[in-house]
Amino acid sequence: MNGIIGLCNFCESHGPVHVFCTQTLRDTKIEDFNLSEQSQVNENCSACNSLVSNAIYSVDKESGATFLSTQNPTIPEIVSLVKQAAIRSLSSEVNVTKDGGFVFFGDSSRAHVLSHTFHISDSQARGFYQQFSIVFLMKDKYFLLNIKPFLSQNFQRISTELKAYAQKVYDAEVIQDSPRQRRCSVSHQQQASRSLIELTGEQHIYPILHSHFSWILLAGARVLTEHLTFGNLPWLPTNWNGMPRHFIGLPRKSLDDHCEEDHEDFYSLRTMKNLMGPDFVPIVFCALTGIKIVLRGAPSTTYDLMVCLRRLVPETMHNSVQHDSPQYLENSECRIVSVSPEIGVPIASHSLLRIDLIENEGENMSITVKWNSQVPSKWPELLSKIMKAVEEPLFNHLVLNKHTKVLIEEWKK
Repeated sequence: MNGIIGLCNFCESHGPVHVFCTQTLRDTKIEDFNLSEQSQVNENCSACNSLVSNAIYSVDKESGATFLSTQNPTIPEIVSLVKQAAIRSLSSEVNVTKDGGFVFFGDSSRAHVLSHTFHISDSQARGFYQQFSIVFLMKDKYFLLNIKPFLSQNFQRISTELKAYAQKVYDAEVIQDSPRQRRCSVSHQQQASRSLIELTGEQHIYPILHSHFSWILLAGARVLTEHLTFGNLPWLPTNWNGMPRHFIGLPRKSLDDHCEEDHEDFYSLRTMKNLMGPDFVPIVFCALTGIKIVLRGAPSTTYDLMVCLRRLVPETMHNSVQHDSPQYLENSECRIVSVSPEIGVPIASHSLLRIDLIENEGENMSITVKWNSQVPSKWPELLSKIMKAVEEPLFNHLVLNKHTKVLIEEWKK
């Protein structure tokens, strides 16, 4: 996940400062960074520093991502953004509740931030606590808002763990001496803020935080996925019995589970293009411009083609796509319709494109496309965008299908 997680502290001597950051590296090697040049915020203040010139990293072999934790971000342009997020999360953008609050702030130029502010017990600090925050910086505003529940839950768990460590140290110090008496005895001396290691009594607190932050960055990218759901498929007839489906011209497969997500290649426009060849462009043109499309063939062979054609129709018009109709429907009733071979349909014309799927012996299937017109030399803009997406080699079937849906819904508006 392309984001940065930082731990920030409000130092009694120097104010808000970030002390620990974890980020994801994919195309950059750790050797490319000179970690020895990591600058200390305040050299003599233990509360303002953590790893100094050291670093902690871990590698996920499955995704190839490297998670690097340092005191300052390794990218110079990000350092100022993290500093600003630390200042705002511990000063103006604060929502402190008993269990710690969450605040969302930022903009497109200075990154969007989700901040979790909480208190850690400290018998030597003013008010007997130190203020900390965990911030998550990301450029993608909507992605960050969508994974907020996931981040909030895990940030809350991390802060609870830190507070539990610190409470044990605080209770042990209280038994030895009263915090108020200790502060009064040194009231004329300037007390330096203590580091997180001293507050929690855990020497490996930063490796622990690294493991937490790395897991959040890894799992966060998998938490939010987009799925196209069609409910009960209202465009199918009520007597549809959910027969096993296969795509024409491809090896027959049993698809008893109606999960389109697992078989995106069966319902991809690219697969349809490979099957239809030069007839693909006229078919898409007719679907986009409202010209009647009629398919004749067995329901098991026309189903997958109907799913592909349905992708070319706005969601609000899905009811105009009728599969396995018991009779031919006029254009006023349905734009795209499939019927069984024994049902009579009009001949092809300039206002009707007809596709006949004829089953031969064995697994062979012949496809005939007839339309008494042709696509204009200057394509509609939407047709050009769809063809460009179909021919884009970087788009897999899943991305192509989702991109097509976006283009159709955008065109509808």
